[in-house]
Amino acid sequence: MPLNDGYVYRERVAPPDAGVGVLAYHAARFPHSSLETWRATIEAGRVRVNEVVAGTDQVLCVGDRLEFHRPPWNEPDAPLTFEVVFEDDDVLVVEKPSGLQVLPAAQFYTHTLLHIVQRSAPERAEAAPVHRLGRGTSGLILFGKNAASRSFLSKQFIHCTAQKTYLALAEGTSLPISCIARHPIGKRKHGPLDIHCVTDGGKASATRLRVLSRDFTLDRSLVAAQPITGRPDQIRVHLAACGAPIVGDPLFGIGGVPKSDAKPGDGGYFLHAAALSIVHPTTKRLLKTRSRPAWL
Repeated sequence: MPLNDGYVYRERVAPPDAGVGVLAYHAARFPHSSLETWRATIEAGRVRVNEVVAGTDQVLCVGDRLEFHRPPWNEPDAPLTFEVVFEDDDVLVVEKPSGLQVLPAAQFYTHTLLHIVQRSAPERAEAAPVHRLGRGTSGLILFGKNAASRSFLSKQFIHCTAQKTYLALAEGTSLPISCIARHPIGKRKHGPLDIHCVTDGGKASATRLRVLSRDFTLDRSLVAAQPITGRPDQIRVHLAACGAPIVGDPLFGIGGVPKSDAKPGDGGYFLHAAALSIVHPTTKRLLKTRSRPAWL
């Protein structure tokens, strides 16, 4: 498999990190690499501050522009396809396959939905998603094709006025026909990572759940889930917290907490973004799109 072209990660130094050295900053903020690995990376000239190659002990100031120039690497395999569900000059709705990451992160850059959408046609070069789906989740995802449309659409997700419906295959048949899961969701340490799960003191969270059918032979249920709030992995967490984890979910078990050392991006679970309703940024009319999961 050919190497990609590498990637430049950019960020600015926030007030809490002022006065910290470049090496200490990166080792603390990005623990996926060891202190010595970061030392070698910085000494190789791959970290810059305000466009100048940085030293390991260089002290950071508020507003400093940091760049990490990651050299080319082999990316993990991923399905590099998508289906267009709706498109005009301002809006693009596509269907993402399970296993395809939305934005560049960790080992993925060119093998992301953002990358392949932007390179699929000249008129999509500036398109960017206004919300996310987990790598293992399939279904509808909304792009704004210009800055104005992205701003208009993003506000609907911030204010929870965009309507989303997911279909999930859940373990067991004991869920009530209709309920609202309200378990608080917050961050918790999971190996070197932080994940979102049910936690004391977590943020208020709500998901509307409705059982569409029950299979007593296989002991599983088809569930429609509508997130009222927008926490990471909210549907996976809330179904597990209700005693009905998603079939094939390697991470979240009964109670909405980790059941293994699986990573949040690991797939194999049955969750599909099946319906999306938003107000169109130009026409101001309601735009409704639907999608059917391959496993149904």
